[in-house]
Amino acid sequence: MIRDLPDTAIPIPRSEWTVGDAAAHLAFTNLGLAMMARGLQIPYGDGTREGLADANEVALEGFGERDAGVLAKRIVDGARMVFVEAAAQPPDRVCFTPMGPMDVDGLTSYLLVHQVMHGSAIATALGAPWPFQPDDVELMWPFIAHVVPRVVRPEASAGLTACFELHFGEGFGFAVMFDDGELTLARSPSRPVECRLSADPQTLLLVLVKILTAEEAFEGGDLTISGPRAELGTTLIDLFNIP
Repeated sequence: MIRDLPDTAIPIPRSEWTVGDAAAHLAFTNLGLAMMARGLQIPYGDGTREGLADANEVALEGFGERDAGVLAKRIVDGARMVFVEAAAQPPDRVCFTPMGPMDVDGLTSYLLVHQVMHGSAIATALGAPWPFQPDDVELMWPFIAHVVPRVVRPEASAGLTACFELHFGEGFGFAVMFDDGELTLARSPSRPVECRLSADPQTLLLVLVKILTAEEAFEGGDLTISGPRAELGTTLIDLFNIP
C-alpha cells in the first residue's frame, strides 16, 4: 500500500497519526518483535492503552524516517526477521512483550494482529482494500486469547453476567463470557448465549480493533446482532481498553 506513495503525510481517519507515522511504527516495532522472539526483554510501555500511547509517541519522535519506499522495505524485512527468529527458538521459549510473556506462537500471532490493525488504518486513509484475507483471522486466535482478558475495563464490566458469541463467517468464532464482571474466553460457549454478533471475518475483526465501529457495521448491514439481549452487542467493545 505505501511503497510507491510520493508523500506519506496523509491523515488517518479518527487518528492523530499520518500514514507515514503508522508505517514508521510498524517498521520499528517489527524489529522489536524480532528481538522479543529471541527472548530479549525490550521495555516498551506497560501494556495499557495509555502506556503504549506514551511509548509510541517517544518512539516516533526518535525514529524520523517517513520515506514510503524505505519504510515499506523495513516493514517487510522486519516481519521476515520475526519469523526467522521464531523458527529458530526452542519449544519452551518465553517471549517478553508489552502485552506480557507469551510463547512463540503467541508472538507470531501478535505480529499478525499488529500488522492488520495498523495496516487497516492505513487502508482507510488510502481507500485501499483491507490488507488481510478472511482466512487469516483464525491465525490471530493465540494472541486474541492471550490479550483480551488483559484489557478488560473493570469499571465497565463490573457486575455484568452475559454470554456473547462472535461468529467470524462460517469457519471461526469464540465466546466471551462474563460472570459478575469476571471474564472467560473460549472457542465455544459453555452456557446459553444472550448476544450473538455475526459478520464476515474482516468486518468483525475490524470492529474488535476499533477500525470500524459496531454502529457503522450494523447500520451498513455488515454486522448482525441477535439473541435475547441483542442490545448488548453494540456496547461489547466498550468493555475493553483496546491498545
